[in-house]
Amino acid sequence: MRIWIGLGLACLAWGQLPRPIEGTVVNALTGEPLRRVSVQVLSVARPVEPVVTDSLGRFRLPELPPGRLQLRATRVGFFTEDNADVTVDLKPGDEPQAVQIKLYPGGSISGTVTDEAGDPIVGGQMTLLRRAYVGGRKQLVFAASGLTDDRGQYRLHGLAPSSYLVRVAAQRVPGDPQLYPPMFYPAATEPGKASPLTLAAGQEQRGINISLRPSPGYRLSGRLVNGLTNTPLTNTSLTLTARGIGATIFESGPQVLVRDPGGRFSISGLMPGQYDVTGSYANNGQPLQARMQVEVSRDLDDVVVTMQPGATVRGRLRVVGDGAVDLTTLGVAIESAEDMVGGGGSSRTGTDGAFSIGPLTPARYNPNVYRLPPGAYLKAILIGEREGSLDLSGAAGQTLETTWVISLQGGKVEGRTTPGAVVALVPSVDAANRRSRYRAVEADAEGHFVLPGVAPGSYSLYAFTKVEAGAWMDDEYLGSLPDRGVGVKMEERETKTVDVKAQ
Repeated sequence: MRIWIGLGLACLAWGQLPRPIEGTVVNALTGEPLRRVSVQVLSVARPVEPVVTDSLGRFRLPELPPGRLQLRATRVGFFTEDNADVTVDLKPGDEPQAVQIKLYPGGSISGTVTDEAGDPIVGGQMTLLRRAYVGGRKQLVFAASGLTDDRGQYRLHGLAPSSYLVRVAAQRVPGDPQLYPPMFYPAATEPGKASPLTLAAGQEQRGINISLRPSPGYRLSGRLVNGLTNTPLTNTSLTLTARGIGATIFESGPQVLVRDPGGRFSISGLMPGQYDVTGSYANNGQPLQARMQVEVSRDLDDVVVTMQPGATVRGRLRVVGDGAVDLTTLGVAIESAEDMVGGGGSSRTGTDGAFSIGPLTPARYNPNVYRLPPGAYLKAILIGEREGSLDLSGAAGQTLETTWVISLQGGKVEGRTTPGAVVALVPSVDAANRRSRYRAVEADAEGHFVLPGVAPGSYSLYAFTKVEAGAWMDDEYLGSLPDRGVGVKMEERETKTVDVKAQ
């Protein structure tokens, strides 16, 4: 009897032993094996060295504990579907688990850039842009770049399947009054009027030609003023940065050094478009800053740029509810509520929960706290003893004293949907501190999901089989969906079970 019990325990222990993963990486379009692909294991407590596929596309990872694992396969010019990591549910057993990873080859976009006479634009800066969600806003972000050669030709390659905008900026010739505005394919100076190119896996888009046309450019002139004394400022500089293409602009923005005693300045040769005018100055040790938006569609004169002190937000985290939180692990963020270059700031908190962020451009901001423990949420921002907001529009030179209340009594929404679907809980449009109250998670292999740390209030619950990261924070996108989600109303410490159909 003891022998059989011992054998049974041995078999049970053997069944729980770690097991290796063997597999192959292939070209998703041709089925051919891919060599020299790096395969890395993510989401395990003990780091595992990456392995590289052999000439037959084979790889073998060492013994790993059973459970859900993420594998990342990388090779320049190849991509997984949706650029996602590969999920493997590793079962207990004594045989290696076989996995096949499919990588899609990148595509390419090529063409020629010429001027109005048909001559090649040599050394033109090609920039490839795509639209993506950043902080819940759809923006143009950088995808790839290159230069035109001596024939004015370019080729951008190894591109993931997506929709792209192609943009070219010609080098300025010193002393030449003729300017060439940066151009989007096929012939637009603004991204909203450009024609996007949809690129499939391995597809080559040839003949994407752009012809540049000269422009005389416009002038921006005005005065620089010290907002503290309402007197002219001199011996400082202003920079103009083109808007509408995020952080993808490679040509540096025009800059002017203000030397005139009356604070007068003038910048010539500006292309049509929207710009951020920025600058900074130290006034007897006190930092001043300027940030304003201008739209250039003609010569602009008598523009007044005011340098003023920034606002500072000082605060302390207060935790309510049962339990303890290591405040030094949390991150406090003040995020721009407006389309503003360089807006916001962040800080770690001390052992007492204290922090300070600034100077900040006077504007509206959203509060957020990162790395909260499960079940916690940002309950309120207190200014004095009253709940308030981070509207710093009229707070130049001021310090705002705040208390950020963290509650450990958040609710929980759980349920079932399609396995692997992204489940998002979207707060109502009138929710306080709304940016901090979105919740999103991926359903497990059985379709189960759990969303903890839910603040009291009204929500809509969505599930997506395919969605861009952050799209659930875009009300316009959600409004375009045929299914408007499942309504959920939550109270503190409440747990609700809600099943949702993925769309």
